Amino acid sequence: MRKLVGYGRVYRVVPMLVFWLGLAVFFPACSPSGENRTTQGETPWRAPESANHRLNPFQDESALEAGKAVYQVYCWSCHGETGMGDGAAGGAMDSRPADFHTKSFLNQTDGAIFWKISTGRNIMPSFEEVLSEQERWQVTAYIRKLGEGMAETLAASPVRLRDDLQINHYMKVAPRAVRIFYEPKTDAIWYATFEGEVFRILRSQKPLKAERILSVSDHGISRLQGATIQGNTLFLAGNNRVNDNKGTTGWVMRVSLDSDGKHSVTKVFSTVEYGTTSTPFDHGWSAVRVSPDGRHLFVVSGSRTDHGEVQDNKGAYPNSRNEPLTAAIFRFPIDTKDLLLENDLDWLRSRGFLYAEGIRNAYDFDFDKEGNMFAVVNSGDYDQSEDMFWVREGHHYGFPWVMGGLETPQQFPDWHPDPEKDPFLNTSAAAWPQDFYNDPDFPKRPDQVVFSPGMRNFGPDAVKYRDRKTGEIMDAAATGSSITSFTAHSSPLGLNFDRDGLLGDPYTGSALTLRYTKGTKSSLMQPFTTNGEDLLLLRVRYDPALDNFTLNSWRIAEGFNQPVDAVLVGKELYVIEYGGRQRGGNIWTVSFP
Repeated sequence: MRKLVGYGRVYRVVPMLVFWLGLAVFFPACSPSGENRTTQGETPWRAPESANHRLNPFQDESALEAGKAVYQVYCWSCHGETGMGDGAAGGAMDSRPADFHTKSFLNQTDGAIFWKISTGRNIMPSFEEVLSEQERWQVTAYIRKLGEGMAETLAASPVRLRDDLQINHYMKVAPRAVRIFYEPKTDAIWYATFEGEVFRILRSQKPLKAERILSVSDHGISRLQGATIQGNTLFLAGNNRVNDNKGTTGWVMRVSLDSDGKHSVTKVFSTVEYGTTSTPFDHGWSAVRVSPDGRHLFVVSGSRTDHGEVQDNKGAYPNSRNEPLTAAIFRFPIDTKDLLLENDLDWLRSRGFLYAEGIRNAYDFDFDKEGNMFAVVNSGDYDQSEDMFWVREGHHYGFPWVMGGLETPQQFPDWHPDPEKDPFLNTSAAAWPQDFYNDPDFPKRPDQVVFSPGMRNFGPDAVKYRDRKTGEIMDAAATGSSITSFTAHSSPLGLNFDRDGLLGDPYTGSALTLRYTKGTKSSLMQPFTTNGEDLLLLRVRYDPALDNFTLNSWRIAEGFNQPVDAVLVGKELYVIEYGGRQRGGNIWTVSFP
């Protein structure tokens, strides 16, 4: 037995060999490597001459297969499944991950690539202690073959896990899709991309065709992450970089569509400038929905940190952590126009714009038939579970002090990060080691504020967790317990409620959510499970003793490829995939009885 020191507490654990695997919150943590890209003020990344003379001893077919397995765990979330630098996490950073197909990358020696994988720089961690020398050579061989177009990583079609479901391919979509939504008047499916394109698909039109209605030049949001429609009005949410890409402003735009195809654009609001970061933790303004009564617009702003650490963007915004304009859900009158949001808590609260606080990254939320709001939320790189919240006005949900029902250790002055003593730390995480540190200046908890807890999930699926005392991976369903609310790092999103009770038994009145991450592709998630990139059925119930909702979750479909959003239309759930920067994803329909 050895002692395990965690934030101000001492645990005892059985010694065990731990191979730390996995990597992702939405968007997943990232590890760009390879070509000589630069960010503001940096010199090109060149390997030393001595590295160029090293030859790769592992280049046969078995080495390529082994390298592929390593790549799918550690590299794909930034570099993309086909190595084009188009992984979803890359969009969160100020420098694009390397594209292995470019001449500048392929002109490097294997020794140079191996050296960069081993050494790391900035957001890319060093893999010298995470991967063996043989594994680093194997992934070097694989990404070179990937760049030369000689490797294939396309996913298979999704599969149902229940006999009463049907899954069909609907259509191919443009690259980097982030939102899908439905407009009943014209019976149209809409989707939007990260680059700001908005498409409409008339369901009655055969063959199906996606018509581009808007581009970034129409609405002005260069980093689009939220989109919805109410009647003939689109609402779009996202961010625009300022101050030489060191800062950002949040935007929500209103686009009124005419029957003749014309449109008029007005601004709902923009924000004052605040600091962005050069990390995957800068989530920005994302999910947007209209309230059930049509009177208000709700918008999510994600955190700009992993867990409340300083993120000053290389000194451009000294001592910046989270800001009043981040990690919250905001509410505005539906007719708001040309509002400028201040980065001031008192200002936001006094005007009624700040609806709920302390929510790290609610990339999606929805309303049940009674009008209750629920949000699915991503935790950070520490092994805290992922939350689902019943979101109520004026409530604080704990971030950055609590995530997934577990206290963030960095808030405790006596905590010193050490993966040998704290199994909740993962050395392959993007936040390790720079962003986990002894932090006596960590912000104090707000006075006289009681944090509202996440919903307890009793499984049977998606309830793996790390035991606080032993550090071992446990299954709440097997132990007769529950967690708050989903397996760590699985990135829940695409939340939908069967508000109209149209789904047949046993799905009637339930909720559905996707998990963006899959354990076999994530060095953070893999210690917990190999599952993910799947569809969960949620049974949500109110517990008066807790004054909160509880839930059960079941896996009902799997095999999606980066499923990023979904919309329920009648008895069909339309699931859209992110699809990378060039290849594009798909829309799949999951049909219920």
